[in-house]
Amino acid sequence: MRAIAVLALTSFMLVGALVAGDASASKSDWTGSAKCGSCHPKQLAAWLQTPHATTAKRFATKPQTKCLACHGTGDAPAGTAIAIEVGCEACHGAGAAYAEDDIMRNLRVARALGLADTSRRATLCMACHARQTKAKFDPTAPVHPVKP
Repeated sequence: MRAIAVLALTSFMLVGALVAGDASASKSDWTGSAKCGSCHPKQLAAWLQTPHATTAKRFATKPQTKCLACHGTGDAPAGTAIAIEVGCEACHGAGAAYAEDDIMRNLRVARALGLADTSRRATLCMACHARQTKAKFDPTAPVHPVKP
């Protein structure tokens, strides 16, 4: 029964997103990296070892909103950042609409509901890494390498 309800809701949301011309999750639907890690624990553990996860340590005080466009996750600079970290959703998109397991397994539906296409990762990364950073930036290096 749940599968039928999810399918109906998913179809409704997909059609609504496509008709509206905006195939993305609402910008207020941020779930946080811990929620993503509940289904993707290896990726979360690997990400926790990266500079993206420890962004807050680079600021002595709360950063200005304009800084959070690259150093945070959420609506900054247009709105509120949910975290001072470059979390899962900073790259993959706000996750509330596509986070359900049965939706996540359907790539077309998940993308229609806001899951970002990271296959063009260099372009995505360059939105923040266009400026010179202290660390050498390699757009081909794994962001959260997972050991088998």
